[in-house]
Amino acid sequence: MGNDQIIIAFTKKGSLLAKKLSTHLKSTLRIPRRYLAEAEKQMGFNGSVTDQIQSAFAECSTLVLVMATGIAVRGIAPVLGNKQSDPAVLVIDEDGRFVISLLPGHLGNANQLAAAIAKYLKATPVITTALEVNELPSLEKLAQGYQLTVERPDLLPKFTGAILNDEPMVVWDHWGIDVAWPENVRLVKDELPQLSPEENMMVIIGHRELESFNATLSILPLRPKCLMVGIDIGEGISGARIIGAIRRYFREHYWSLRSIRSIHTFEQEPSNPGIDEACKELGIPLITFTKEQLPAAVPATKKKGVQMDADKMMDKCEAAAIFGIQNGKLIGSKQNLGQIKVAVAIDLERS
Repeated sequence: MGNDQIIIAFTKKGSLLAKKLSTHLKSTLRIPRRYLAEAEKQMGFNGSVTDQIQSAFAECSTLVLVMATGIAVRGIAPVLGNKQSDPAVLVIDEDGRFVISLLPGHLGNANQLAAAIAKYLKATPVITTALEVNELPSLEKLAQGYQLTVERPDLLPKFTGAILNDEPMVVWDHWGIDVAWPENVRLVKDELPQLSPEENMMVIIGHRELESFNATLSILPLRPKCLMVGIDIGEGISGARIIGAIRRYFREHYWSLRSIRSIHTFEQEPSNPGIDEACKELGIPLITFTKEQLPAAVPATKKKGVQMDADKMMDKCEAAAIFGIQNGKLIGSKQNLGQIKVAVAIDLERS
């Protein structure tokens, strides 16, 4: 947890508890200097505890405040932003009897941390978030646990409300995760879902897109980084053309660009700067390898479950796509898009 987590107190009794927790959690400590030994003065502060809270709110992912809830609330109120950016905030009374999860934070870890601290202190965790109270699945925790990218985080409150309020929702999970959905959620696996008139909210879990949908349908995609794009290009191809070819390929297959993990290609002499430009624009890494590496890579990957015919393995962009994947298969065969050949493989490993 380290320096990204801070514990703040301002009374003498609260400072003793804060020091104990700081040692246990290996967290940064901020308490009044008058309660510290000379060698510990760098961990202390003079002046307003409110200033300490607000400074930490802007810099840390987790705040543990050993003080009255009212003081904590007044301290964070002026700097509150939104759920996607605010840190987690926990409040503990100076006797260490209650551990309150005040704000879940953009990482959603306050409830788990409150429970862990309460166990250590033999205290009572206070969790008030509705999903946890009703033992319902959290889309944020699901995304975090399975390393999924939330494509529309602004829609999370709406979809969370639907789960809580028994509103009809469809989950199209073609990635395959283990979740116990409530009765108001209809789970569809693999095949494209057919929606009833009252179903106007859908969670997509996986790399695929709907081929068509009503404009009134709200869609919240959760994307795994599972696709590798193999490319084989001529000299002098710009990054814009490479991105255009990839976009066209993915659009024709109804796949999401958000699921691309990396671009793979053979090393070129001279190197093509367009590939680097494309990777930078898409925000994904470039993986290169030599032709000499391919013979060794093909049998090695086949032994690890790669589903690909031997004759196809020798095509340059298809071999590039599948290169280095331990548990995957080619899902998009080579397509020539004007001096740019594209193929796509999927890594089937779940987090």
